[in-house]
Amino acid sequence: MVLFKKHFLVLVLATNCAFISLPSLALKSDKEQATKLSSDAADFNDVSQEYILTGNVKINKGSMLVQGDKAVIVVDPEGYQKISVIGNSKELAQFTQQLDGPKIEFIYGEGELIIYEAKTDMLLISGQAYTLRKNLSTWKDKLVAEKIEYDLYTEKYVALSLLKVPSENPPSKKESLGVTPPTSPKPVKSVMSSKNQVSLELKNTP
Repeated sequence: MVLFKKHFLVLVLATNCAFISLPSLALKSDKEQATKLSSDAADFNDVSQEYILTGNVKINKGSMLVQGDKAVIVVDPEGYQKISVIGNSKELAQFTQQLDGPKIEFIYGEGELIIYEAKTDMLLISGQAYTLRKNLSTWKDKLVAEKIEYDLYTEKYVALSLLKVPSENPPSKKESLGVTPPTSPKPVKSVMSSKNQVSLELKNTP
């Protein structure tokens, strides 16, 4: 059942992910959390399981937060989500996640396009991309590249199409991945509001 309310929009997609136990993990509870999305408006195609969010998009999965101007979410037959988020002419899409450990640290990144693959728990940031690791007051491990691939579970990231790395021995340039901005499928249903935001809650199981 689809539920509509005013003031905000929330989509909850149940996720079915596989994980491998490795050292240096991101916040362990994140993988158990549902994916929650909010925006000013939404279009969705029930048949193709494609969802389009526009305006003040926020995507939460535990401590992971992705923000942008527009998002396209595709759910495959197994129930895994592919989420593509883009910024606008004034602001890049943004990503942040709290890291697991005794100290409070975060990984933060920005780019024109951010793609999250739930099946692999991987994040791809492209277009003026950069990531940095920071605590409450300082940052470290800053990486700037045309494209950056980040593993949310192991906290490992690698530069693709390298631009600049603040290191004495930067890694060699790698072949870039072909990524295109998300396109909008023809919606079957539409939820729009010019003044008030709308609310939608959707639970999707494999």
